[in-house]
This record gives sequence, C-alpha cells and structure tokens, in this order.
Amino acid sequence: MKKILHLDIDAFFASVEQLDRPELRGKPVIVGGTGNRGVVSTCSYEARKYGVRSAMPVAMARKKCPQGFYLPVRYNRYIEKSAEVRQIFTSYTERYQTVGLDEAYLDVSHYENAVPIARDIKRRIKRETGLTCSIGLSYNMSLAKIASDLKKPDAFVIIRPEQALDVLRSLPIGTLHGVGKKSQELLAKKGIETVEDFWRLSIDEATTLFGKFGRSLYYRARGEDNREIEMDRAPKSLSRETTLPFDLFDRDAISPIATSLLREVEEDIREEGVEPQTITLKIKYADFTQRTKQHKAIAGANWQELLDDLLDAFDYTAGVRLVGVGFSNFAEQQGERYEQLSMFSWKLGK
Repeated sequence: MKKILHLDIDAFFASVEQLDRPELRGKPVIVGGTGNRGVVSTCSYEARKYGVRSAMPVAMARKKCPQGFYLPVRYNRYIEKSAEVRQIFTSYTERYQTVGLDEAYLDVSHYENAVPIARDIKRRIKRETGLTCSIGLSYNMSLAKIASDLKKPDAFVIIRPEQALDVLRSLPIGTLHGVGKKSQELLAKKGIETVEDFWRLSIDEATTLFGKFGRSLYYRARGEDNREIEMDRAPKSLSRETTLPFDLFDRDAISPIATSLLREVEEDIREEGVEPQTITLKIKYADFTQRTKQHKAIAGANWQELLDDLLDAFDYTAGVRLVGVGFSNFAEQQGERYEQLSMFSWKLGK
C-alpha cells in the first residue's frame, strides 16, 4: 500500500515575515501590499480570526482588520526559505511533487513505518528553518491533502484506510480538491453540502455535472485516488502580474510596466529550462473587468515584438488597475530538463 505525505507550510508568506520580524509574532499580518490596490497573498492565522483570507482585495481586508500589519510581497525571500524546506524533505525521498512554494507531496512508501519519518521532517523544518508546517499522511494524494488541512496550523494527521469513509463523511463538499465556490453553489441547489451527501450521486450523475472530472470526484469522495507522484513536472504556464498604485489610461504608460514584467518572466522560463510558444497579456480595468489576449509563435520568438502587438490591441480609456504577462504552451524539451526551480511555478497563479 502507498504511503503519501502532504506537507504544507503554515501561512507561508506571513510566517516568513513574522520569522524575520519577531515583533510581528502573534500579530495579524497581511502580505499583499501596503496600499489598497492589491490582493491578499497570505495572512497569518491571527488575521484570519478577523475574516481576512487569501485572494481578498486588500481594501476589504483593511475594513475587516484595520489594526493589521500590511506588508509587501518579498518573493526572493520566500524562495530562499522554500529552498531550505525542500532541502530537508528531499533527503528522505527521491519521489516528490511540489505545488508552489509551500506545498509538496512525498512518496514515503519505501519506509516500513512512515510515521516517525513524517514527525522527523516536521521537527527538522521547525528547528532548521524556524517555520511550522502541517503534515497529512495517508494512502493516496487526495486523503493526504485532506489530512494536512484538518487541524492546521502545526498539525500532523494520519488517515488510515479503515478510517477514510468516517473522516470524509461529515466534511464539507468543498474539502474535496477541485470543488470550488461555483461547484459548491451548484451542488447546494441539489441539497449536497457534505461528502456524505455527494455519495447519493451515481457516477453517471457526477459525470453529467462535472464532465470527466466528475468521475475522479466520485472516487475521491469514497477515498479512492490512483494518481501517482509526478516527478520533474514542467509548469503549464509561468507569468507575472502587478497591481498599479493608481489607474493608468494610455498605452505609453502601460508599455514599460508590461516590458518589465516580460523581463521577469523571461528569467523565469530560463530558470525552468522551458521554451514557450504562447505569450499572454492580461489587463484588468478599473471596474475589475478583465481581458486577455494571446499571440502564438515558434519557440525562441522575439517576445518583445509580440508583446508590443498585444499592447496595440487593447483599449485603455476605461483605466487599467492591473497588468500581467505570461508564457504557456511549452515546447517539448529534449534530454533532461533543468528542474531546480520547478517548485516556484506559482508566478501569478498562486
């Protein structure tokens, strides 16, 4: 039987800030910007008590928690700390799959008893990095992820095969990975709010509601998940974005910002060792409507020229509050892909 460990660093960005600034420990820390224009990247558990959540507009967070400490995102510092954590867990297994900067799945099936291994990883991360993490241990990826979420922060939860259905039964349906807000609203209309409620659906009904994913969801709700750890997984996309301190209304003002983002994401693709074939420009207007335009080209194209073409295709008179530039549709690589930063493919998406 597989033994899968899911590791999640608790409130990662905020925890790093509290680590570097001890005076902020025990205080509501919100990472995402010092103004009102950005969104919350991560917040401490103290801030969550006030209703602050990731992806919430900073302006809304300030209303909920005016006494909070609002800090800018320091990506380079988080990358440093993430690398420290990675150095620890990779000493226990060669089979792992990273998810962003702060999560990883580890296959520890080769250990006769994985429990002391999980505890040792947890202790070492605390001792060597100063950060706490939550760990879930189970027989598949889905349940390991659920286990790590059950008693955060600083938790270690095991879900054994004979416990799975009892654990799943009363959980909100949104606990299952892939069931977002819209899916929860759809299911609520059918009287489905818990995992046990979802058991009423046949596999055909689940597939009708969610397409191909419905089949996977049907089995995960019953504790079954046959996914394998994906080693050296190439990112599907890499991108950068920035929220502007005030609205801009013309191409000439937007162009240098987009070019700066392009330079950053070009560096990302060099570090990842991938060759994109599509560039995307994302614009969010003052009224929060969002538009994206793409340009496809062969790998190694002149991305600045293609970005200029995309910039020409937008209307800026409504005012722009956010700009993003990204790459996707990566060409197949020959030979071994340089993997050092694959865990950092959170750019823009996380």
